[in-house]
Amino acid sequence: MSDSEKKLIQDYFGRQASFNVYAKDFTTFKTGGPVSAVVYPCEKRDIEFLFNLKKNTGIIVKFVGNGSNILVSDHGFDGVIAFTKNFSHIECEDEIVGAFSGVKLNKVIGFCIEKGLSGLEFLTGIPGTLGGALIMNAGTKTMSISDIVLSVEFMDHDGKWCREKREQITWKYRYSQLKGKAFFILSATMKVKKGNAQEIKKTISEIMKQRKHSQPLEYPSAGSVFKNPEGFFAGALIEQAGLKGYCEGKAKISEKHANFIVNTGNASSTDIWKLMRYIQQTIKNKYNITLEPEIELIGRFP
Repeated sequence: MSDSEKKLIQDYFGRQASFNVYAKDFTTFKTGGPVSAVVYPCEKRDIEFLFNLKKNTGIIVKFVGNGSNILVSDHGFDGVIAFTKNFSHIECEDEIVGAFSGVKLNKVIGFCIEKGLSGLEFLTGIPGTLGGALIMNAGTKTMSISDIVLSVEFMDHDGKWCREKREQITWKYRYSQLKGKAFFILSATMKVKKGNAQEIKKTISEIMKQRKHSQPLEYPSAGSVFKNPEGFFAGALIEQAGLKGYCEGKAKISEKHANFIVNTGNASSTDIWKLMRYIQQTIKNKYNITLEPEIELIGRFP
């Protein structure tokens, strides 16, 4: 990114812009090199500026919520990372919850507890924000966020603001057509139902207890690394292949959950990437199954 392009960003965002920020300081993996520019948009016009910046200069713009579900290269990223945390408003009317893309999932769940609304409990413990959850159709073995979405408002790749109903968007396992349709996701409405706050809390507590028991939450990670192939569970395949505990540098396949790669010390993004490649090659050789990453790789990898 040129100095003139950085000045353009600085002039517009002011204190809401930083330069050469290391990804290890904002990703849940705690790895990654310098990002050319980091900004914090908070209004529609800020998104419009970023769209025009990309259109006119070719600079790549990536929107990031919680810094989970991504792996940024040790070489860094010569583009703009735009954090969505300022888009965090939540509201409800009857049995419909509306929330902006930058709100963390656990905050939406907390809001529902306060209002005595049920239906989002299955998202408990999933790291990240609503925007990321919509992009990847986040969920569990039995439910996905697409099951409760009513509509999504977003800017498309022509710079036009759109609102589409759930039925206008293609949803699959850990996939949403929004990934291709949207330059930026602004908000979504979701269907919930009235419930008992104490029962909702109990359900959430049980889900968190199970997650703590089965997932290595004590180490930096990005959640599940691979999508489940049709008819299989990625974690079970990796475990059956005898890969639990296998290390590459300070990156390790969790002994608690084989579909988690954890940073046990000062792991690099390259360590994690090499471990991902090793897992993929091993599973392909043993079972002739191709594991597709659930996390997004940003920047250049070897």
